[in-house]
Amino acid sequence: MNGKILTFAVVGMAIAAQTAFADEGRQFLLTSPDGLNELRLNVDKDGMVYSVLRRGKVVVEPTDIALKIERRGWLNGKTAGKGLPALPTMATRKVEGTLSTPIYKKSTVDLAANETRVDFGDWAVVLHARNDGVAWRFETDFEGEITVRGENTTVRFPKGTELCYTQARGLVSGWEKPAMIGSVESVKAGHPQIVMTPFTATIPGAGVVTVTESDLLDYPGLNFYRHEGETDRLRSWQAGVPKELEGSRRRVRVKTRESYLARTKGVRAFPWRVFVLADTPSGLVESDIVYALAEPNRIGDAFWVKPGQVAWDWWNGRRITDVPGLKSGCNYETYKAYIDFAAANNIAYVILDEGWAEKLNLDKPRDEVNVPGVVEYGKGKGVGVILWAAWPSLIDPHARQRIFDRYAAMGVKGFKVDFIERDDQMAERFLEETASDAAKRRLVILYHGIHKPTGLQRTYPNILNYEGVYGLEQGGDKGGKKEVVANDVNLIYSRMIAGFMDYTPGAMRNRAFDAPEFDKTKEPFAAYGTRCHQLALFPMFEAPIQMLADSPTQYRTEPECAAFLTKVPVVWDATVGVAGEINRYACVARRKNGVWWLGAITNWEAREIEIPTLFLGSGEWKVEAFEDAPDADTNAENHVRREFTIKAGEKINIRLAPGGGYAARFEPKLR
Repeated sequence: MNGKILTFAVVGMAIAAQTAFADEGRQFLLTSPDGLNELRLNVDKDGMVYSVLRRGKVVVEPTDIALKIERRGWLNGKTAGKGLPALPTMATRKVEGTLSTPIYKKSTVDLAANETRVDFGDWAVVLHARNDGVAWRFETDFEGEITVRGENTTVRFPKGTELCYTQARGLVSGWEKPAMIGSVESVKAGHPQIVMTPFTATIPGAGVVTVTESDLLDYPGLNFYRHEGETDRLRSWQAGVPKELEGSRRRVRVKTRESYLARTKGVRAFPWRVFVLADTPSGLVESDIVYALAEPNRIGDAFWVKPGQVAWDWWNGRRITDVPGLKSGCNYETYKAYIDFAAANNIAYVILDEGWAEKLNLDKPRDEVNVPGVVEYGKGKGVGVILWAAWPSLIDPHARQRIFDRYAAMGVKGFKVDFIERDDQMAERFLEETASDAAKRRLVILYHGIHKPTGLQRTYPNILNYEGVYGLEQGGDKGGKKEVVANDVNLIYSRMIAGFMDYTPGAMRNRAFDAPEFDKTKEPFAAYGTRCHQLALFPMFEAPIQMLADSPTQYRTEPECAAFLTKVPVVWDATVGVAGEINRYACVARRKNGVWWLGAITNWEAREIEIPTLFLGSGEWKVEAFEDAPDADTNAENHVRREFTIKAGEKINIRLAPGGGYAARFEPKLR
């Protein structure tokens, strides 16, 4: 169900209270249902200041917020007009209910929250507090269209805070950078350096907070920068509306931008500024706040949206070498071979990545690929086909609808849309409109070369993945990059907190830290880290469409591993952060249909860890586990498969090789 939401209970204010406010200011305080999280908004003659607390300890220090509207100036609570102090009223409500989530990391989401609306007449600030975090946003009630000239969203942290963050140069980005660890002062200062959301801050003695956003609609995405000389805060920096564009069939570049952020409806809610809160990094993994705060489903019954694994061609270079007579490449026979592999392993889809269309022209599929033939062959095998597309061909709505009509009629199941690389208002409108157009034709969408999720997958459930991640494709060149392995741990506690991510795991050629480079012109691609590290990523990384990066040939040479990973679900009934530390190791467990799956990974440090199994609840469980072999630090492909029985609550002691991992499946033992 969509969840029951109680109506506002308006809280009146006496004249005495208003007088006191005019002289001294007023504080609006909101706590979560469990009382652990707190959001404060102070309003006085100098403006508005918010702060965030966890268990009574400050995690975000008091700092100002404001929104600048053309012809209205800054909405900051300073004045109500004619230089008089603003006198806000307040309304509160409880949010109750449970949301059914068939395509998510949990089968249901608890919507329980407390909310306060601080109303200044024709605009307001709404405060929202849940047990997994807090959020605030602006709402406006202005006539006609408005122009947003600026936003001041600042985060200020207590002394000693350590950040896990990614940084890019400029506002055109694929959001594919490895995380860095350091103090606020370590962030490169000034424009054009941006700190991407989400990022996570560890507050000494107070827990962890991930900063991100939700319900990003018709508005630019939230990024931050550090102002030169400031050592405790980051300031918002968002992309202006594009003015002049240039590009090709692959990319559209912004030459110049307008001086404003958005032109939009005057009556609207702006995106939530979200602060995910937990005592430990593992607690962040279980958060639902980004999904819960997003606008509900706009497309109606989404029974036709089918999550699943994908046999993917691009990372492995379409190298299938064990099919007699096959000349592998971007051609019909090769895609038939991918479909045969998918069908044999109950894999839902294949993707035809770049190359199926002449010079990226979606109106000109290549004859040697024979897209209609591939689709028809897939139908006969029960395997769907998804087509890759660079986004310029889909920007024009008439062209997009015509292309979607053509391939939907052919039987194509969806599109992977790539190279968006922006988060300005124009790009955000594209995401919404493209998902809507696709849904009308029962097409699923994967967004690639794009920022983190912001809950749009709740609004349009046919969106089945986002990239915006430093994933395995960063490790394809000459056998990979070493920083991919260490960064995998940090993804659990930063990027993944925003939602699913198209990382594309599954490499069957695995390299130890000191291994010599492979020659990708002569050998299949490979990845740093152990075989078990790759297996562990399947239950750890959330992805309703999970791509298998390696080729059918490589999986057939490793049938034991392939049999394990092709059975890992892509949507879940429950998710638990079991253990872990930022920049060191992570352990996550997920349940589907009564079976638990677990993954654990480390950075380039070998370590021994103890895995608690309280998540199992009760009873005895049969375990199938893959662990690093004793020599996996030098022979990264070596692993040990074990079967054993444990009782729920017992601990499992494991050793992780450098760049290593542990993957396990827990099935109830029948008495």
